[in-house]
Parts: sequence; C-alpha cells; structure tokens
Amino acid sequence: MLVSGIDDGYFPLAYKGKRGKCPLVSVTFDGYKLVDVDVEFITVDGDDASAAYKNLRKGDIKMLDSIIVGGFNYIIPDNNYIIYYASKPDIDSILNAARKHYNDKRVNVIKEFLSNMIALSTNRGTVYVNTDLDLKMVKNVIEYYQIFSKYPEPIKYAHIIGKAIGQSQLISD
Repeated sequence: MLVSGIDDGYFPLAYKGKRGKCPLVSVTFDGYKLVDVDVEFITVDGDDASAAYKNLRKGDIKMLDSIIVGGFNYIIPDNNYIIYYASKPDIDSILNAARKHYNDKRVNVIKEFLSNMIALSTNRGTVYVNTDLDLKMVKNVIEYYQIFSKYPEPIKYAHIIGKAIGQSQLISD
C-alpha cells in the first residue's frame, strides 16, 4: 500500500495576500521506502490548493498535515484521506482569523473539517484526525510511520522537502 504525506512549504510573509506562491508537496512511501516526490505551487492565501492537490501524484492513502496550507489556502481532500494534527487545533482562533481576513467559502470548508476532528490514541500520544477511513486502519497507518516522533514520516518528509523548496526559491529569485 502506498502512503503519501502532503504538506506545504516555506514562504516569506511578503507573499501573504496572494503576492507569491509556495510549494505543496506529496511524498509517497511504499512501506518505509520513499518511492516518489511531487510538487505543485499554490498561491499564498489563494484558493487553488485543492486543484493543485488533485494534480499531485499520490498513493492509496493521503495523510495531510492540515487542510490549511500556504497561509489560508485550503485543500478539500478526495477519498482515502487522513487530516492529521499532532495536537488539538484551536478551531475558534482559526475560524476567527479566516472570517476576519477572507469570510468566503474557505471558512465553511475549514469549519467542516476541523469541527469533525477525532482524538486518536497512538503509541506516541493522542493525535487528532479527520478521515473517511476506518479508524483502526488509520491508527495502524499512523503508528507504523511514527518511527522517531509523533509525526508520521510521510508528513515529516513532505514538510522538510517543502521547506527546502520554498527557501531555495528565495535564493534563485
């Protein structure tokens, strides 16, 4: 079974308000072997992350480090997804910020997914997920990839690669 971690990458604050792009990265594992990396670029605070997400090469299961990416851009995941948080998100603060700055469709999308987070006990502590998969399977997948920390390796790799790509863009610009 192929498992992908999805995360955004670094961007400078000057990119906020749709003034720049940042990477959205998919890192796919077959067991503990890294088998694929794919990158799309999304508008910071835009609304193009769902389309970019659909274009990414992904495995059978997709683990997203939040649906909020690239500032306040957002992903509406398709099937076989796990939205992952290592700690409980402060939903009220997130929604207040979204309403204050955008007050559009993203507020309802974010509210729908974050309001339905489930606390899940793992060997590395309690995590919070929203998923369309069986919770026992989700727990097994998360614990399998929690090798060194609470963060599953596919998400950790996507984060590290996204950060490196975002920072290298600044150097090359």
